[in-house]
Amino acid sequence: MDKKKELHQTSNNYDQSRRTFLKYFLAGSAVMALETSGISRLTSMVSTAEAATTVEPYAATQGAGKGFPQSIASGDPTPTGAMLWTRVDPSMETGLTDKEFSSEVIYWLENKATNDTSLEEGINQGKFIMFEISKKADFSEVEMRGFSPIWKDHDHVVRVDLDGVLASQQTYYYRFITKSGLVSRTGRFKTLPTEGADVQSATIGYVSCQDYTNGFFNALGYMADEEMDFFLHLGDYIYESVGDAAYQGNLEERQITLPSGQGKAFTIQDYRKLYQTYRSDKDLQKLHENHAMIGIWDDHEFANDTYYPAVAPDDNPESDPARRLIANQVWFEYIPARVPYNPNGTFEDSVKIYRSIVLGNLASIIMTDERLYRSAHPCGEETLDRYLAQGCEDINLSSRTMLGKTQKEWFLNELKNAKGTWKIWGNEVQVTQLKALGKYLNLDAWDGYAYERSEIAQTVLNNGIKNFLALTGDFHTFEASYMQNDYVPNGEKFGVELMVGSITSSNLRETLRNSLNSAPDVSSPIPLDAADELVKALKGKFSEGTTITAELLFKELQNIIKIENPWIDLFDSTTHGYAMLQLTKAKAKWTAYSVDNIEKPQATRKLLWQCEVPNGEVKINVLKGSLL
Repeated sequence: MDKKKELHQTSNNYDQSRRTFLKYFLAGSAVMALETSGISRLTSMVSTAEAATTVEPYAATQGAGKGFPQSIASGDPTPTGAMLWTRVDPSMETGLTDKEFSSEVIYWLENKATNDTSLEEGINQGKFIMFEISKKADFSEVEMRGFSPIWKDHDHVVRVDLDGVLASQQTYYYRFITKSGLVSRTGRFKTLPTEGADVQSATIGYVSCQDYTNGFFNALGYMADEEMDFFLHLGDYIYESVGDAAYQGNLEERQITLPSGQGKAFTIQDYRKLYQTYRSDKDLQKLHENHAMIGIWDDHEFANDTYYPAVAPDDNPESDPARRLIANQVWFEYIPARVPYNPNGTFEDSVKIYRSIVLGNLASIIMTDERLYRSAHPCGEETLDRYLAQGCEDINLSSRTMLGKTQKEWFLNELKNAKGTWKIWGNEVQVTQLKALGKYLNLDAWDGYAYERSEIAQTVLNNGIKNFLALTGDFHTFEASYMQNDYVPNGEKFGVELMVGSITSSNLRETLRNSLNSAPDVSSPIPLDAADELVKALKGKFSEGTTITAELLFKELQNIIKIENPWIDLFDSTTHGYAMLQLTKAKAKWTAYSVDNIEKPQATRKLLWQCEVPNGEVKINVLKGSLL
């Protein structure tokens, strides 16, 4: 064989090996079990028992947590498992490169007959990590042990998928141990009820919008202590923008310097640095250690107000598929989500994050992606075309989409076929119309995609779908409102939207304050150009000589919003926190909590509101707290 053919053959072999490797990395598969406590069906996911006989379990010899700077996480629970995640300090463990993932190892993983010992060698060399699963927090009894690679070329992360190997409606504990004796802290998760099971109640939490540089994640620490089945993260898990360090506030320990030296993430090293930093936060770690997460992204996991085809309008009017692919990959590396991912695909088909979760006969939870496929903003890309905007005819064009054709069809079918009592939409941006001073406050939300919003309304109404709830993030505001077919007084209602405020990202009152003080703000719900226009208009409501404060302006704005948006029952954009949703066959009870500060690493929690939606009614009954 001549040299050129030999090189071509070598390249083909490597490409094939890499594709096969990616299949397993992306699936998050565990490779073997050493002890299974009699769970015979484990053999469907692990290697042959004979091949494991010479592998010795790793032993924990270090203090818990050392070598795991981002701790651990679990996600996407099922009736028979969950995804497990960790990252190992690259200075302490070597890990496995893509090229080391040989075809022989693949055979081992696929449970084919082979006498190859390369996998055992890799385990004995410490390039793998051992995980343990137990029903006891002290691991005095172990349900299973297994090994999974530490992926050196993917920032030393570990992904393990236990779907299909555990019992339903059980609390499990897990930990990771390296060859050198490093042991992670212990995590826990709950498996879901089986499909169709009679489920009387369930509790889920949900959060969004956590700008690390804007404050401490105190709300997440409180949420970690809640009793719940799992939590939803509705996006803006990170912010791609860190701004100039001089403008990151007085929180010196919350500042981030990106490897590129820029104020926004553009490189793979930048995006990884963001996730590494965010996941080093003690309260976020505590939340992940205590509960499984079902996560989707919004815009800031890539870039502000992004739309198809991979456009970041604040940064570049042209498509940037390379940056989008990087953002997709790093999101996948760090989020314990069971989603298809193809790094060889284009930016729009490299990952598919929309998916649904079923809680027996009690609820179906449908999570959507409202960024990757959406049309451009209807009236233009200038700030005042998107925010505090007059609007335009294109808002109602049938050709415009938020979800994209394929996802929209899937979403509507999921709604029509959902069997549970409650149909819950994990939704990124506001559904209900929001106007102020006769203008659209936010055309980046569903107000800018009114035709498709009407299609959803018609599907719910025409199919007699009851108990439809939208759980929403994005706008850094707590809100309870009625979704209507037409946004006119006494319009036909088809569901209830329950919006959660931000963890730390600036709310509207803070945005007005920053505008008054000419202070930069990288995480406000509306850009400062629009905030400046809003402040100017609100000031005109007061007589000369009035002392203008952010509190005064926000109170006026709040009154205007109530008058112009009668479908909104509760509206508070002055605080930060999280929300809990308790589901029973009789009702859905929503509880919103706020914290009193984000500028210190401790805070006091208080109840903001509690309300309930009765089974079979589109109605918000406020139990605690006050109306707008």
